[in-house]
Amino acid sequence: MSQHQIEILERALKREKAARKAAEKILEDKSRDLYDLSEKLKGSNLKLNELLEEKSSTLKGLFDNINDAYLVMDLFGNVMKMNEVAVSLFGYNIEIENFNVTEIIYPEDIEYTYKSFTELYEKGFFNGFTARVYTKNKEVKWVQINATIVYNKENKAIAAQGIIRDITKEKEEEYLLVESENRLSALVLNLNSGIVLEDENRKIVLSNTKFCELFKVDA
Repeated sequence: MSQHQIEILERALKREKAARKAAEKILEDKSRDLYDLSEKLKGSNLKLNELLEEKSSTLKGLFDNINDAYLVMDLFGNVMKMNEVAVSLFGYNIEIENFNVTEIIYPEDIEYTYKSFTELYEKGFFNGFTARVYTKNKEVKWVQINATIVYNKENKAIAAQGIIRDITKEKEEEYLLVESENRLSALVLNLNSGIVLEDENRKIVLSNTKFCELFKVDA
């Protein structure tokens, strides 16, 4: 082999060694970058897990301590989750028995309730829905509900959740007030002598027609 050929081979070998070192350097740098990225991802995942745990803990605290009843049901009315307030209100406990909300609707409110739930599925929410329901012990309760639809990642409706407030006492007080006003109106209209009721500004709020025809009352 001539000297010239030897020199050519030596130069090729040097180039090969240089190329190998360059490739090794690139691999080393890439490996370091991947390691750093992996460590960053581990840190990010750790933070995400911590945030998720914190969020879950917060939601659980809200779920357990909310003053109103809260439940989650599937699209057929089967309750899948409920807090202690809901258990106390309705008398059902899904840990030991099935509970479907369609079975507790007050008969006279069935049509209205189904229309409202159709609106819920179409719009994704409703607020201030008021109706009567039966508890497990067959007590009639007035409830006010704010509800929303739960969607999956494909934006498909999979469940509904709602906050339910017991407004039975408010309804009873409202009924008693209306009854009292009706009785007072009937009494005034049937008095022979007639009476006049005024508010704090001496404005007539309830009067007997016959009495007003006989006397002029200053407003």
